[in-house]
Amino acid sequence: MDVKKVTLFVGFLLALFLGFFFSSELLDHNSKQFIIKIWDSFSEFLITNGPLLFLAIAVLPALILPVSPLLALAGIWGESHGVLFASLCGTLALIANCCWTYWVARIFGIKVINRFISLFRKKPISIPEDANISNFFVWSLVLRLTPGIPFIFSNIILGALKMPFQLYIIISAPILTLSSFGYIYATAGIISGDFVNLGGGIAIILCFFITGRLILKRRKNAV
Repeated sequence: MDVKKVTLFVGFLLALFLGFFFSSELLDHNSKQFIIKIWDSFSEFLITNGPLLFLAIAVLPALILPVSPLLALAGIWGESHGVLFASLCGTLALIANCCWTYWVARIFGIKVINRFISLFRKKPISIPEDANISNFFVWSLVLRLTPGIPFIFSNIILGALKMPFQLYIIISAPILTLSSFGYIYATAGIISGDFVNLGGGIAIILCFFITGRLILKRRKNAV
């Protein structure tokens, strides 16, 4: 990455940070309280309506809404309806989101992705004719395990690159399962004061991140 690209990327991050900062500062106390009240009402509505909660997990991440707060709500719901059941439902909802966003990106193609990345590089991404299973395996691991990449971006990029769907699911499903179980068990443990659930959830999350860092460290020169 040359100096111009680095400068552009840093400038983009700085502008994004300043935008969030100034928008927060411009909001008066009443506006902030209003936003908090809306989120509290929305959260309470989802917690009291389990099917809609998991439907939200299957849909809302496509709007770049972070997944972790929704999984935390599933953990609160699971505290009274069964943590294991909530974790399984959360996993299925994440996999459903993973599937439909993949196909949307695959249908619309690489042009959508290139419009976005044109902000950071001149040369567009092209689907390599000799792309093999090993290439797709590495790309998917990098996208899934790199901290900071939104869940929806990973789905869209892999779909636009036309990664084989079977391999996409084989790699994505275990990672999404760990995320779902980790966050839901940890949240349910916090709410109920059950240190077994809390410790189990934290252990899953830690194992996920540690394993991810080790895999990325070994694969960093593979792409």
